[in-house]
Amino acid sequence: MASRSTRGERRVSPKAARDARRSRRRRMRNALIGVALVGLVAVGGIAVLGYFLVFSSIPLPDDIAAASSTVYDVEGTEVGGLASEINREDVPLDELPDAVAQAVLAAEDRGFYEHRGISFTGILRAVYTNVRAGEVQQGGSTITQQYIKNAALSPEQTYTRKVEEAALAIKLEQAYEKDEILSFYLNTIYWGRGTYGIEAASQAFFRRSARELEPNQAATLAGIIAAPEAFDPFENPERADGRRVFVLNGMVETGALSRAEADGLIAEGLPEVEERRAIERGPNAYYVDAVRRELAARPEFAQGELFRGLRIYTELDQRLQAAAQDTVTRAVADGPTDTGAIVTIDPETGGVRALVGGPDIGDQPFNTAVRSVRQAGSTFKAFTYQAFLEAGNPPGSRFDAPAEIEIDDAQQPIRNFGGSSFGEQTIEQAMASSTNTVFVQMQEEVSRDAVIDAAGRAGLPRDRSDEPFPTERAAGATMQPLAGLTLGQDGFSPLELTSAYATYAAEGRHVRPRLVVRVEDAEGRTIYEPGPRDRTDVDLEIARAVTQSLEGVVTSGSGQAAALGERPVAGKTGTTNEGRDVWFSGYVPQLATTVWLGNLDNEPIDAENATGGGLAAPVWAEYMTEAVDGLEVLSFTPPDLDLESSADDDAACPAGYSFQTPPSSADEDGFFPDVLVDITDDEGRPCVEQKPELEPCPAGFEFAQRPTGPDEFDRIPQVIDDIRDFQGRPCVEVLEEPEPDPEPEPEPEPEPEPEPEPEPEPEPEPEPEPEPEPEPGEGDGDGEDDGGEDDD
Repeated sequence: MASRSTRGERRVSPKAARDARRSRRRRMRNALIGVALVGLVAVGGIAVLGYFLVFSSIPLPDDIAAASSTVYDVEGTEVGGLASEINREDVPLDELPDAVAQAVLAAEDRGFYEHRGISFTGILRAVYTNVRAGEVQQGGSTITQQYIKNAALSPEQTYTRKVEEAALAIKLEQAYEKDEILSFYLNTIYWGRGTYGIEAASQAFFRRSARELEPNQAATLAGIIAAPEAFDPFENPERADGRRVFVLNGMVETGALSRAEADGLIAEGLPEVEERRAIERGPNAYYVDAVRRELAARPEFAQGELFRGLRIYTELDQRLQAAAQDTVTRAVADGPTDTGAIVTIDPETGGVRALVGGPDIGDQPFNTAVRSVRQAGSTFKAFTYQAFLEAGNPPGSRFDAPAEIEIDDAQQPIRNFGGSSFGEQTIEQAMASSTNTVFVQMQEEVSRDAVIDAAGRAGLPRDRSDEPFPTERAAGATMQPLAGLTLGQDGFSPLELTSAYATYAAEGRHVRPRLVVRVEDAEGRTIYEPGPRDRTDVDLEIARAVTQSLEGVVTSGSGQAAALGERPVAGKTGTTNEGRDVWFSGYVPQLATTVWLGNLDNEPIDAENATGGGLAAPVWAEYMTEAVDGLEVLSFTPPDLDLESSADDDAACPAGYSFQTPPSSADEDGFFPDVLVDITDDEGRPCVEQKPELEPCPAGFEFAQRPTGPDEFDRIPQVIDDIRDFQGRPCVEVLEEPEPDPEPEPEPEPEPEPEPEPEPEPEPEPEPEPEPEPEPGEGDGDGEDDGGEDDD
């Protein structure tokens, strides 16, 4: 008799037991196979290691030389190159200050004098340090391995390369003394800015010989080695300073510095660093600079591999690039800003066709197109509209559009540009007139997080790790859920904004922007080729609806200066507080372009028309007129959201309304009509409010903003609140300027004293009468006076 199972036991069928035994056997067999494979890999690795130990030759510093890499455009034509800024010059170890070697060892290999080329404890320590820090602070390779990798091997990352690296490191340690190896390393390692060796690096960063480096400068240079482009102290001072402190603390641990000495150096701060030397000048210079940045941000090229004779093929269109550079140069020379940027992207491929980050790279090496992060202004409203539609709201939704609106967590009311009030508006009207108060209401209705999500799916980076190119952005989220989100409070680069608008041009398909198509080594082998990086995260019809709204900005709104004749254009203006940044981001079906203008020091633009529509849109049109030359004129596909209201054949407008095309902005009196989009005629025109009669102000009053205090004569005018104009302004008393006090009459001038009469001139004395002539016969008879005295 079969016994019952006790409580808690489970009956197992014979089939289940057989399956369990088979499963255990399979696991056992797989484990044995795994062990065997590991053993085979280990044996193979040892065999490969032995091969390289025997047949590989050790590279020496004299065998190492940097070679310029060549950059090609989209047609395969050479356009520029990447070359070392300063030629390498070796300096013997015993001629360098002790702090140089001490700082490098503290940063890269604290056990250098103990290991024999490979340090397993160093690898584990590096992993632990980097995980705790959340970024690369310490490398796992020894100095010996790093020298081998940078001196002899290509950027290719394979297990075979790793084994060869280890073999050559062991072989180098057997052939040379430690000080010799350290000297090899210091004189050949890549330090950034295209420089190899400590002497070139010292000249590039501090314009002094490495023989004269101070401890703080040595620690700064040592911190650069792990990621030379990312830790450049001029371009990334915050990150470079963090590395400097890491090195100085490491020097305390190795005994090179006392705690007090290190604290003193830390307190000094980052030493003064030279600005990076400009690369080749010319119309392609900013593009080539961006190419260097795109590749240098990748681990395959982070240690100077870019300067090893590579062939770099790009998406550059030289015709568009020349037009963009000319346009920015003229805009800065003739306008109120000292810099600007233009970026053009092919929406279909993500290829960056043109990229200009300033008027001239020789005068302004800072590439604003990829590095500058500026508030986006009202260009961000497109992403709010996307989120609003994605929430199921129809494009014809209407909102009150007052001059200002209160938001709970905002420090001050949200106001429209210029203080304008628009009554009630549809979304498309609000987009055309860029009405802040409408878009804030839309944002609050769908939630700020939904707007951030929409912008991220359109292509804006969500944090620094999501950047397509390295920028000046600090760590953390790029978009904050604050009241001013939809007004463009957060900063993006011109390249990032262009990429997001290109998503709408591509009808919802976002392609990560790229400059580089592929990279070949000197032998023509492809060593880098970006894979497909596109995704469709915005619904087709939603993207089309956003485009339709942005078309209205150009046809009848704030972006009319960006019009290209009969060619359809969609885009959005943007202006930030105090006119510090002006934008126009727009597109035709084949090209997306952003124009940004501003000042390098972020000072307000000194111009009356410092708006996206006033400054950026005309520059956009000037450039795009040339950029689209030869392109087919294509129209945008209208959306089919099935959200249009059906109109009754007998539909009629209520009193005070009539069927007509609604305006996109207020008239000269500030009147903006209400629009009933759910009532349309057979032509699709909605009911538009007719302009009512405006009650005039009484005599002595005029419509004006309410005074905020007394005037210069300490007078406060009377205000009549019951009578207002279309902009909501009350009647304000007109105070005449007081008449000035009469000036005192001048005192009469005294009468002048009479001049004295002149004395009469004395009468002339009468002339004496002449004596009579003597008669003949008187005198001596010679006819001459004899000079005798008179008898009188």
